[in-house]
Amino acid sequence: MHRYSGLPEGTIENSTDVRAIQRIAEFEHAREVEIVFRAFELDPTSGPAVTTTTLDRIMRKYGKSRSDAQAMIDHITSMGERCGLDMRYASVRYTNTFDAHRLTKFAERHGHGADMTERLFRAYFTDNFPLADHDVLVGLAQDIGLDGDAVRAVLKGNDCAEDVRRDESRASQAGVHGVPFFVFDGAYALSGAQPKAQLLAALRQSWNDARKTASESPTTGMTCDSTKCVIPPSGSGTP
Repeated sequence: MHRYSGLPEGTIENSTDVRAIQRIAEFEHAREVEIVFRAFELDPTSGPAVTTTTLDRIMRKYGKSRSDAQAMIDHITSMGERCGLDMRYASVRYTNTFDAHRLTKFAERHGHGADMTERLFRAYFTDNFPLADHDVLVGLAQDIGLDGDAVRAVLKGNDCAEDVRRDESRASQAGVHGVPFFVFDGAYALSGAQPKAQLLAALRQSWNDARKTASESPTTGMTCDSTKCVIPPSGSGTP
C-alpha cells in the first residue's frame, strides 16, 4: 500500500469494483494511492446454502423477464471480458458472505488483506465457489499463505465480526445502499460503476485538494517522517 509522499495520508475506500481498480492504475500518481476495501453485504439475510440461480435472482429482484435478465448477465460478463476477467456470472453460487468478510479482516491483520480480497473475488466470479462454506474459505486463505488451522479457528468463533459490523455501520450512516461505492480521502464520494473520466477526475480533485491543504496549513499538528507527512483530523492538532 502507498501513501502520499510529503502530504496527508490519501486513501480510496472502495466496495467492490475491479474495473475501477484498473482505472486507478492510469492515474498519474497511482503509486501513491492507498486502496482500502470496506465490508458491505448486499443481502445480509441470505443463508449459507445455495438456493437460487443468478437468472432467477435478477428476475425476482429487478422484475425482469427471463430474456431481459439473461441480457443483464451477458452484459456483465462481456464487461468482465473487456477488462481481461474470466467472469462466469451466470453460474455464481449465491450465499451469505459475512464470514468471507470476517476472513478479509483477519487477513488484513496479517498483511494479506488485498490478496485475500482478490482471491475471494476470483473464487466467486470465476471459480464459482460458495463463500459461506468454511472449508472453501480455509482453502482460499491457504492459497495466499495464511495458516489453515488459524483461519478455521477464526471462522468457528466470532473473531473479526466487530470489524465487519463497524464497516457496515459506517456505510449505513453514510447512506450507502449499494456497491460499488467510493470515498476519496473522506471528502468525496461516488456511487455506482463510474466511467473512467469521472473516476480520474475525482482522484485528481482529491489529490489537488490534499496538496492545497498541506501547503496552507503548516502548523495544524502535522507530523512527518522520512517518507510522508500526516495532518490529523480537524480538532486534534496541537493546541
